[in-house]
Amino acid sequence: MKNLFERIMDPAFYTMLFGDNARILRAKKDMLESVCKLFSERFSRSIEGKDVCLICVPNRVELLGKHTDYQGGETLLLTGPKNFFALSAPAADRTTELVNVNTEYGSTSLKLRSREPEMLTEGEGSNYAYTVAKRLLNNISDAGLSRLFPGDVKSVFYGDIPFGGGTSGSSAKLISDFFILASVNNLLSDDEFVSLVIENGKKAGLKMGSGGVNDFSLALSMYLAHHENGFDFGDLKGDRGVGTFGGSEDHTAIVLGERNSLLYCRYCPTEIIKKIKMPEDHLVVVGYSGKKAEKTKEAKLKYNRLSEEAAAAVKQLNKINRTGFDLLRDFFQGQPPGEKADLAYEQLSGAKDGLRLAQRAYQFFRETEVTEQAVSALADRNISAFGKLINASHYLSKKYLRNIVAEVDWLQQSANELGALGATGFGAGFGGSCYAVIPENQCDGFILKWKEDYFKKYPQYRDAAGFDVYTACGGVYWERLRFK
Repeated sequence: MKNLFERIMDPAFYTMLFGDNARILRAKKDMLESVCKLFSERFSRSIEGKDVCLICVPNRVELLGKHTDYQGGETLLLTGPKNFFALSAPAADRTTELVNVNTEYGSTSLKLRSREPEMLTEGEGSNYAYTVAKRLLNNISDAGLSRLFPGDVKSVFYGDIPFGGGTSGSSAKLISDFFILASVNNLLSDDEFVSLVIENGKKAGLKMGSGGVNDFSLALSMYLAHHENGFDFGDLKGDRGVGTFGGSEDHTAIVLGERNSLLYCRYCPTEIIKKIKMPEDHLVVVGYSGKKAEKTKEAKLKYNRLSEEAAAAVKQLNKINRTGFDLLRDFFQGQPPGEKADLAYEQLSGAKDGLRLAQRAYQFFRETEVTEQAVSALADRNISAFGKLINASHYLSKKYLRNIVAEVDWLQQSANELGALGATGFGAGFGGSCYAVIPENQCDGFILKWKEDYFKKYPQYRDAAGFDVYTACGGVYWERLRFK
């Protein structure tokens, strides 16, 4: 077993996870050193045993496929270099503590019980830790596997994913909390727990062996998505989740990401269609606007509106066509996506709330068309066509989803004016980020000018916005290491 402090000093460890960008690697080492320092100061005398679990959970960029996953659509995903690091170990007392290195966000403490965790103190994101613990405890109990009840843990974590940035920091936090509990308590290597997740994945419709992905990892990614949205996973009953009615794309990218590859996926259930290489001479650059797409009550209502409109469109299309489909994906079988978009718009525009539902369905099918064409463009190494399709996706989101704020729209237009092959806002919307695809040899100058121009236009975001290269990174990583 490797030593934690040797691992922190090993350059190959960071390269394995994040690639070879020197700026990224320096930042990751600094992050992990700060986690280790605080863990040693805070918990070296209050943990059981001599081992700790090291956990790395990345973020994601939704390249294409805006608001399509929860209707069985397809998305193209990049697993990003922003992440959470955590160290976790069994607690010597009967209290779980999750401590953020960033003290302004506070810490979470709770006691694990057979079905209902007891919250003691609430830090930023404590609802994610509580949701994970409660779902896990209840699912294990219902499955009759009481011997697997997780014990309390001590953990220190730190993340550099911008809150409300649209790069899935909330899903990464939820997944981090799961791995903090599951890794220390040996669930991830327990045959009964592994079988429980895989068998319920099959009941949820998963095709095992999809995309050459490990069956447990595939099933776990969908199971964790259902932690967040509160849905049942096979026979494993859900709860209220965290209040957003999203799909599985975030958890797919975060758990299943692979270095130097993009994931082309389909959902409901999750399926890895193929892994695609980004052209080596081009980069993805993400500009975070500084305007947060927070999961506040108001923001959740806006986000959930798009989900609810899609569900209403399904209901209305079923009524019109005398069908019984569950998802937009299933309508107008045999027709190409563009024709599906036109048919849906024509049928829905004359119904109650017609224009609103017609636009939502139209965007779904047109975005599906754009995603399929973009995957083909990448396969043909036609980066110019790929860039134009990225721009088309932005237009669809702006016009039909109405979730592109002025700051993100400005970033998209500015990126194109500065020579990007294409750019688009992405993620849930109502704030967040824009990404651009640029030639690698123009990277430094492009970022400098993009940032400079943005701060001239929106100086109020100077302390919050961020502009970074996003290489395609690996998915969730964890290992047990010697601490003492």
